[in-house]
Amino acid sequence: MFHLWRHSLWLFLMVMASSACLRANTQTAPFVLVSVAPHKFFVEKIAQETVQIYLMVPAGASSHTYEPTPRQMLAASQATIWFRIGEPFENRAIQALKSHQPQLEVVNLQQGLDLIRDPHHKGCCPGSVDLHFWLSTRQAQIQAETIAATLMRAFPEHTELYKQNLLAFQQELHALDQEIQSILAPLENRNILVSHPAYAYFCRDYNLKQYSIEVEGKDPTPQQMTKLLNTVRQLHMRSIFIQMQYNNKAAKLVAETLGAKLVILDPYSEHYLTSMREIAHAFANG
Repeated sequence: MFHLWRHSLWLFLMVMASSACLRANTQTAPFVLVSVAPHKFFVEKIAQETVQIYLMVPAGASSHTYEPTPRQMLAASQATIWFRIGEPFENRAIQALKSHQPQLEVVNLQQGLDLIRDPHHKGCCPGSVDLHFWLSTRQAQIQAETIAATLMRAFPEHTELYKQNLLAFQQELHALDQEIQSILAPLENRNILVSHPAYAYFCRDYNLKQYSIEVEGKDPTPQQMTKLLNTVRQLHMRSIFIQMQYNNKAAKLVAETLGAKLVILDPYSEHYLTSMREIAHAFANG
């Protein structure tokens, strides 16, 4: 199936090559690819207008199950750098893109991070690594360093700008970390109930514990649901934090059963600083 998909993609790229070249020739800045929207924000903060950024996973889609369309792959084929996070779709897409553009530099943003490894997380993310690592302002500073170092190596004429912007962004992230600590400081019940286990890094930073309705990427079994409902009652959790990227069917059932409130959060938001504050305030109030 993958070989058929790759062959179809290659034909599409060949047919559209002339128009792609025309578009590339009109670009005034090199093209950089990111997998998720928060990293689009990171690159923009450091690079400003020196690069153009293309986002692979659109708003509302789950990066865990996403498959890019041929048209998206055509746009992605113009990139010189891809900042990846480790999702399965990336491996397949990288093979196809490199057959068209062997010079594509693929940068894994996991490098240098204190990753959370959980064998029970495999249904959500590949292997045992939790891939939502941008949801730590502290780990985000390391990701920003990786992005800046890559950009300085690729576009040395902008090195001073990137250094200055990296420093300013890291200071902003440090201030955000302090702000979130203050927001959550009065919180006594530090247990949160989520539909999808995306917040492990956030919880590690701020001494919270997440309980997930989803189990290894699936809705809970009746036995798992019973156990979860008992836990929620014991811990007095009155809010369920859900994401638009998932159907949240089981979360709605839990909310109806316990009279809990559903709160929509978007950890994949491009508006990273605002999103992190919204997450903090939601947990503090929930």
